[in-house]
This record gives sequence, structure tokens and C-alpha cells, in this order.
Amino acid sequence: MTFASSSRRRAFIVVLRVACLVAVPGAAGLLIAPAAHAQARPQRPLSQSLTGQAKTDFEAGKLLANDGDFAGALIKFQSAYDAARDPRLLWNVAFCQKNLRHYSKVVTTLRRYIDEGGAVLSAADKKDAQELITTLEPFTTRAVFHVNEDNAQIFVDDEFQGTSPLATPVVLDIGERHLRVVKAGFKTFEKALPVGGSASVTVEVALEKEVHEGKIIVDAPPGATIFLDEKQVGLGKVEETIPSGGHQLRVTAPGMRPYQTEIVIQDKETRSVGVALEPESAAAAAMARPMLRVAVGCGDTEPKGPDDGLVVYVDGPEVLAPGPVKQRWYDDLGRNAVERVEYPISPGPHTIRVAITGCWGLDLALVVDPMKGADVTGALESSRFVLFRGPQGTPGWYRAGVGLWFPGADVSQNVPEHYSATVGGTGIVGEVGTPGRWFGFWLNAAYASGSLTRNSFNTNYALPNQAHTTFDRLGMRFGPRIPFNVVSLGFGASMAYESVNLQQVRTGKGDGAFGGYTEIDVQPLCDFGLFVQSMIEKPTGDNAYFGTQVGVFWGPSPQCHKERETSFGLHGEAK
Repeated sequence: MTFASSSRRRAFIVVLRVACLVAVPGAAGLLIAPAAHAQARPQRPLSQSLTGQAKTDFEAGKLLANDGDFAGALIKFQSAYDAARDPRLLWNVAFCQKNLRHYSKVVTTLRRYIDEGGAVLSAADKKDAQELITTLEPFTTRAVFHVNEDNAQIFVDDEFQGTSPLATPVVLDIGERHLRVVKAGFKTFEKALPVGGSASVTVEVALEKEVHEGKIIVDAPPGATIFLDEKQVGLGKVEETIPSGGHQLRVTAPGMRPYQTEIVIQDKETRSVGVALEPESAAAAAMARPMLRVAVGCGDTEPKGPDDGLVVYVDGPEVLAPGPVKQRWYDDLGRNAVERVEYPISPGPHTIRVAITGCWGLDLALVVDPMKGADVTGALESSRFVLFRGPQGTPGWYRAGVGLWFPGADVSQNVPEHYSATVGGTGIVGEVGTPGRWFGFWLNAAYASGSLTRNSFNTNYALPNQAHTTFDRLGMRFGPRIPFNVVSLGFGASMAYESVNLQQVRTGKGDGAFGGYTEIDVQPLCDFGLFVQSMIEKPTGDNAYFGTQVGVFWGPSPQCHKERETSFGLHGEAK
């Protein structure tokens, strides 16, 4: 390590010691790359030995330090060290850390300075660094962390220190530090850690596993036996902590009909269940009847339950009282959902009507087996208004299209004569957008070529009667849309950057244009459709642009697939 002179280096050490004792920042002017003590192989000063980016960062660091910006200087010195790997630069890094009151980092940096210095540093250099370490160590504490789990990440003041178990103690500045220890599958450990008053401290960290569980409270008649997942848990009233997910609850009592249902417990949820048991005489009559098992969806095949508005009528207006609701785990839904609902019913022929809120009800004639009962499956068709159904009513939120463009223009600005055409050309258009249920936004680009007709002959210019024309357009449009199942009507504002170039007459320049559009979309297939769009726009000059676009688009509609892949109707079978 080299100072400009040995006397200045000694002065730095003295100032650094005094500054540490009285908490007054050291003079920035003392920060100079130290010049070496006498050695067998003298080293050139850093200002001469460094090159390239390392030298640039080193010189910038000195200027920042002399100006009192030690945070900025620290960044530059560290960058110079990373580029040159010259251990003498660690002296400057330590100096800036000291002035930022990061005493623990100073100690760590000076130890690296000694370890990496090797033959570059003289014995006196290493001695001076060790003296500084000795001076600063009373302002630090060596912390030993004992964590009950390996591979836990340890952070102090949000700085990563390593993973447990740490091979060496962590040197910390005195004062209150914030400790955080994290590991997947365990609760985060956080603690305010007072540091000071001793040379070392031992910190015990006990990580607790994350447990996915909830609580169930069952309130049954006195003396009733309560079972959870076929395990007896108590009598009358119980409060149990159980794992999250689906569980089977059963309550029995002498002379009473057993009660059984499926319960789904979420993480940290407290679920209260009140149970009223029926006398066994009434229960026996009900249990003697077969079961009608109903698994019917609304708009799709996912079965619905009484909580979703399911009502089952038998032989007219009589409503069947629902029995147990069976649930199971559905991988595609990622949750427990209704599998079927069971209804006690008398055996024999019946007319069953299934109704669900939001769908049209259907009737089904079937014969209920006196022993096996019967199953009713299927799906009811949605009763929602046509605006809320089909591909246009449930878009996929992105769409891409391509088609033909038939532009026209009325051109007069900066042209000696007046040129116009109802349809001036034919070209192509590409479009992307985000169609919502009631609003859409699109970006499009188009190019076409054609001709415009000369309509005035007021000058002596030798201009063609028919001018070849090219049209360029880059624009966007947005506005409301009204969906009718497979058809959607749209209108709104449009704006674009457009240009019309008349060959042999003038070179067209682009104009910003504003106007409006109307559109009709037809989507007979779930993911593909046709569009017809017309617009008229007025640029900043005297011209007028208009045109029609016709093409096809691709816009996925998951709801459309779901509806069209569903076979609506009821199916009955005795089992």
C-alpha cells in the first residue's frame, strides 16, 4: 500500500484514530493512495500503475473524497479495485467506509487488504493496517448466529451475510441492527438486535415451519358423538385445528339420524358448523327412500349445488329437500367443487325439473329404482341476454387481423389542380387490438395504390388527367362496441398519420388526420371472424381521406369454446 509519503500515511492513521474516538469525520485531504514503505521491490504509485477504466475511477474517487462525498468515492474506489484487483486500493475503500461510520466494513476491508497484499505490501504497511483494525474493533461486535435450520439466508440491515451455518462470525457495527432470517417453508424470523457492550455476541434463531391449517367449531346436541375424517374428536361441542382442505364431518347420537357432510377449510379460516339431528323415526323413513343424484351445470358441465341456486322439482311444483352435497378436488379448477347433490325420493316414475339461477330449467322423465335410485346429469343453457353470451360477448382481450383496404381521397392542397376519387386505390391493411365486452382499441397500418381523377383545368400546367397514386396510413381507433352473440357493432374516434402521393404531380407529405369509424364484426367460429370497417378523416390541410377495410381476424374466445363444447340437456339413468 502506498501513500504519497510515509509522513502523510502516518498522519492519516493518527487522524483516523482520533476521528474514531471523538466521532469527527477525518479530513478528506488525507485520502491519497498510500506510498510504500521501503521494500525489496518498490511499487509504483497507483496513479502511475493503474490504467484504463481503473485509473479513471481512481482519480474520480479522489476528487469525490476530497469534496466530502464519501459514498460516491466508495463506489469509484470499489469499481477501480474490481477492474484492477490491486489490493492497495482497498486502503481507499476502507477510508471511505470509515467516514460513512461503517466500522465493521472497515475492519473486514482492512483484513482483506492484509490477506491480499502479499508481497505488494511491506511489513510496515501491514502493521499500520493491523493498528487501525485494533483501533476500530471496540466500535464493532463479532456476532455468531446459531440457526436451527441449515441453508437459511441471513440478512442484517437487509444486507445478505450468507446461509446457515456461517463459517465465521459476522462483524457488526454497534447500535441497533435489524436481523432477518428466511427459508422456504418456514416463517420469516425478524428481530431488532442491539449490538454493543461486548466484543462478541451469540444470537439464537429458531425458525418455525409454516403450517397450512384452519379451525373448525362444531356445535351439536349434548352427548352427540362428533367424527372428523372417521376419527372421534369429542362430544356435544368441539373446537379442532385441522389441515386446510376437504374433510368429512359426521355426527351421531342414540335414537337420532346420523348427520354427515363435507367441509372445506381454508388457510387460517375458522369455520363454525351447527348441527341439528332428526329423530330416528323420521330419519328411517327418509333413509328407506332411494337417492336421486343430481350433477347438472349451468352454461357448462361443472355441477352446481343449492348454494349456486340449484332447485329440483318433482312431479310439478313440489320442491325436493336437498340431502348431502358431495364435493371433490378438480385439478382444472384448482379447488374443491360440487360433484353431486343427493335428494331422497320415492321410487317409481317421476317428472323431474332441474332449475339453476341464470339458466333455463329443463324437465326429464325417469324411473327411480327402489334400491339404486337414479342419476341426473347434463347442463342447462344460459338464460343471460344475448349481449352477454357468445364469442363477441366474452372476447379473449386480444385480436389480430389482415385484409384489403379501399382508400379514397379529395386532394387540393399544394396541387395546381383538384384531384379526387370515390375509391382511389386498393391495398392491404394489418391490425391488432384489444376488444373488451363493451369497448375496443386497435392499431393498424395500411398501404394501397391506385389513381385519382383530375377534376379542374384552370391552369396551363401539363398535368395528367389520371394521376397514379399511393396511399400510406398508420393510425389507431377506439370506441364502444355492442355485441350480439356472434355479431358486434362498433363505432368511435380514429386518428392517423396519412399521406397521398400523386405521381408526376407532387410528392405527398404526411398529415395528421382525425375522424370517425364504424365497424361490423362477424365471428361464426370461436377464434376467427370477418370485419368490415369504414372511416372518414380530415387532416390538418384541405384534403379529405376516406376508405373501407374488409378482412379476417383471429381472436381467441375461451368462453365460446366452453359454451359450444357443452352438450346442453338432461340425461337420466337408474343405477
